[in-house]
Amino acid sequence: MKPKVFEAPKLVPITRALTILPKLKELFMKNSFRLYILIMFLGIFILNGCSQAEVLTPVSTPYNAKSGAKLNSSNVSVSVSTPYNAEAILSQTIQLKPTSKKNIADKSRILLKHENSYLATNNRYEIELNESLSTYDDLLLKTFYPVKEESASGSQSCYRLDSEKHSIYSIDYDTATMRLKMRNNWGYDRDAESAYLCFNFDTASHTLTAAKRYTFNDGESTFEEDKNFSPSSVFYDSAHAYFKLNSSGSKISLYESGFDFSVPSDFNPVHSQGVPNQRVMWEKNRTESFSRHRLSGDKIQKDINSIYLPQVQVAGNNTETRAAAEKMLKQITSDLVGSGESLRYSPAVYLAFRNGLLNTKLKGSTTVNGVIEQNTVPYVFFTNEMDGSGVRHPFMVLTSYSITDMPSRLLDVPAPPGDGKGGSYPDQNVTRDAILQTYLIKIPLKNYGNVSSLTENEMVETLASDAGESHHDVYNHASISSIGVAVDGVMIYPVLNNMLISTQRKAEITNTGIHVGRGMGLHWHADGHGATGNGLNLYNLADYAGKSHPPLIGFGFDGIALFGKYETAYHDMDGVQDLLDSFGGHAHRNYGYHYHAHAAPSSVIGDSRDYTLHILMKGAWIGKINNIPEFWKGDAPNVAGQRNRYAGDR
Repeated sequence: MKPKVFEAPKLVPITRALTILPKLKELFMKNSFRLYILIMFLGIFILNGCSQAEVLTPVSTPYNAKSGAKLNSSNVSVSVSTPYNAEAILSQTIQLKPTSKKNIADKSRILLKHENSYLATNNRYEIELNESLSTYDDLLLKTFYPVKEESASGSQSCYRLDSEKHSIYSIDYDTATMRLKMRNNWGYDRDAESAYLCFNFDTASHTLTAAKRYTFNDGESTFEEDKNFSPSSVFYDSAHAYFKLNSSGSKISLYESGFDFSVPSDFNPVHSQGVPNQRVMWEKNRTESFSRHRLSGDKIQKDINSIYLPQVQVAGNNTETRAAAEKMLKQITSDLVGSGESLRYSPAVYLAFRNGLLNTKLKGSTTVNGVIEQNTVPYVFFTNEMDGSGVRHPFMVLTSYSITDMPSRLLDVPAPPGDGKGGSYPDQNVTRDAILQTYLIKIPLKNYGNVSSLTENEMVETLASDAGESHHDVYNHASISSIGVAVDGVMIYPVLNNMLISTQRKAEITNTGIHVGRGMGLHWHADGHGATGNGLNLYNLADYAGKSHPPLIGFGFDGIALFGKYETAYHDMDGVQDLLDSFGGHAHRNYGYHYHAHAAPSSVIGDSRDYTLHILMKGAWIGKINNIPEFWKGDAPNVAGQRNRYAGDR
């Protein structure tokens, strides 16, 4: 059964008062350090290849949702796992039943079949024939995305064909050999050679014809029609085993894969047909190459305090850096216990999240200046600094490009954010590309406690105050920027935008729940898995099999862990019967207080349109932030470009 979600205009925290056995309390009061450390590190870490990180561990102490106080320290094992990443998902099998399709439609998905095989983009950006359609990787490599080119001259419209997996590439051809090839048209390396063909499909002869060609004007950053191009048909040259342009064409059939790539109705409840605005050209946005990016190379190593250098010697997951991280976390645990304080969760929880972050790599050419196989989060390390009063404030620090490892499908967004230039929205260009961001994020490790009232956390600016709204609730008493980070390193934003309207209502997000703003940085606004369940989301149904709790998918900047939604197919998971409070979290068994992705009716935000909100994080934090040092930078959380000792700066 699904957990019930209790929505209330005021904070209704869960209090799970548990009685501590007298003998256990006596041991703890005597500061039995050895016993505590033994309990904290009895966790068993099971690392499933490069896909999932699972830990079976006793959580140090669960916390009361209201005060953050310790409830008990019972040594009961709980399961914490992170989701399968793109590398693992792409190899998973999928059952597809392709059906024939009559013609090409704008912003649909098509398979192109010749005889018994499909046209496919391989990972070398070549076009080949391949009959396999059994994995997610097969599906993405064989799926093409048609984008309609409206003709100004009144001639028949035609369609550009982008790769689904490598979306910055479109079909073009080699002018010397006439062979079809994929061309980088939307990425950082595009140049005067960038171009794409524009196709028509003849339903009678089942032939695909390149009716036009568009070439890139490097000086103007625009595409222009190649007036010297003559229409040609797509022909399979069996002697050379490749497709080329020719005077006659080979028979090609159109198919739909049966996989649902569409934006769900909950993410477009107003049924927007899609705006015709031009695409923002990333050249206007001070974009730099991957090699020159601050997070690449040895720039981090040069800036970091030498104490933390062993944790960041190399990017990604590494035996030596993991050992250094475990050693530092052990020291942090010891220091907190010595001062009568504690971590909010077991060390194993943070190590599992670290492992999930560092195992996530970009698997497709989907980001303007991204590079395949780069880590989306290159470094995660633990710091253990004191303030001027000698009080320790340990953090889990991560550097992030804020890019997802899977296709983001930004061209599908019905009404993406405008660039703010050129007057009103209809006159603006809109954001449909993602570029690498630069984030240095601190997640507090220490238990600072939880608020007892909604407005207890002192905010520099909130969505409510920014919009001039006097009534505060858990949706608008939120940062005007990011509020957390997901396990792929992408920032998490509140449900509402700066106009206090849900991004779902505004039709601003893809079917995964993500979009880019004016800075062209990806961030999550909604739970794609909850909305589609199609297997290509931040987390998916496969992450539940054999587990006793939904996967760990993120952390709020208040230090509270975020887990996936409860699934009806897994009705006996830990905590499924425990109500979520108004912040979208609960405490149960030995997990401590944590947030859950969940669904809620749109009426909870006062929206008269009837649809379901698919929530990652609502907006307001329940974890206390007032005593977290260097939390703010201006009116937003301090997550970009910060230079302070708590973030490891030398």
